[in-house]
Formats: sequence, C-alpha cells, structure tokens
Amino acid sequence: MDPRVAAVLARLEDRSIREQQELAELNDKGARFVREAASRFMLDVGVEVGKLLNLLARSLGARRVIEIGGSVGYSTLWFAEAVRSTGGRVVSFEIDPLKVALMRENLADAGLLEHVEIIDDDASKHLPSLEGPFDLVLIDHWKDLYIRDFDLAWPRVRRGGLVVADNILHPASTLEAMQAYVSHVRAAPGARSFTLSAGNGVEITARTDERGAR
Repeated sequence: MDPRVAAVLARLEDRSIREQQELAELNDKGARFVREAASRFMLDVGVEVGKLLNLLARSLGARRVIEIGGSVGYSTLWFAEAVRSTGGRVVSFEIDPLKVALMRENLADAGLLEHVEIIDDDASKHLPSLEGPFDLVLIDHWKDLYIRDFDLAWPRVRRGGLVVADNILHPASTLEAMQAYVSHVRAAPGARSFTLSAGNGVEITARTDERGAR
C-alpha cells in the first residue's frame, strides 16, 4: 500500500481506538445518546471491514462506488485506494460540515482526494438522479434510514453489484432496526444476501438480475 495512505489510515485507527470506551458507554445507554454525540466520533467501520471493502471494490473492478455516511473518511480511504487502480470514482455523502472538512483533509494527505466526490447533503435527495449504474454501495449512517436508502440505491445497482450495510450485529441498541433491514433486503427483487460477522457485522446484498442498473 502507498505509504501516504497507510499513514493516514493508521492515524485514524489510533483515533478510533481512543474513542471506543466512551462510545461503548453511550451505546449502553441507547442509540439516541450516540446520535446526540455523533459529531465527536468517527463511527468508522473498523480495520477488518475496511480491508473487506477494499477487497470487494478491487474484486468487482468497481468504477462507481457510493458511500452513504462518509464521516471523516476512513472507509472512503479504503474505497479510494481501490478505485485508483480501476480508474473509478467514489461518491461519498456526509452531512456534518466538520466531518466533511476532516474527510477532505484526510483524503488530501493520502493523495486520494481526486478520486472522491464529496456531497455534503442528504443522500436521499441525490440517489435517484445520480449517474449509474453503481458497482458497490456502502450504507453506514443512521440505522432508521438504512431501508430508505437501500430502496433508493438498489434500482441503480448493476447485475453482480453489491450493497454493504454496516453495524448489522452490533451495537445491541440498534439490533432491532438492523434485523428489520436484513429482512427487507432479503425480500428485495433480484437479491441474494447474507450476514458476515466481520467487525460489527455487515450485510452483503448482491444483485442477481438485470433489472434497474440504469
């Protein structure tokens, strides 16, 4: 891996480790407490899932990657490092202005900013008209919005493309919402889906038919 990318990833991973205890305490209180304090935390996918996302993007030869919930750019870096080799591009949605600024800084430090388009707005306003088809979509933001954004993204996913959703198994405070999401995507037309216990659990949903993907 490019030393510049590795250095930024290591810096963010150190920050994530420092945040874990306080974040766990807030999760024990309930999802509302995490949401109220979210601007202070990375809320990242973690090393294991980051590596998985990079591998999936490379395996798909992904040129069109959509990230819903970019935070400070940890998962964005893993995606951008992959699409740099495919000539692709990442579109990352993040609505917190402080996190957007940090994402830009982190991507620039890693030499990957040119491979990412950052949209500082609600993804639901843009997904229906965003240029497609999508090769790979990551959903990693507020859990009550997962189903909404899956339904908006799914018609644009190409055959063989994937939607990955994070935090499927943990924390316990959002487990009910995640179970509803899993049931929903497994009933989607042209979908095959399974839960992988990497990190906090990810649901990987593959498109098997030709519909949508416009």
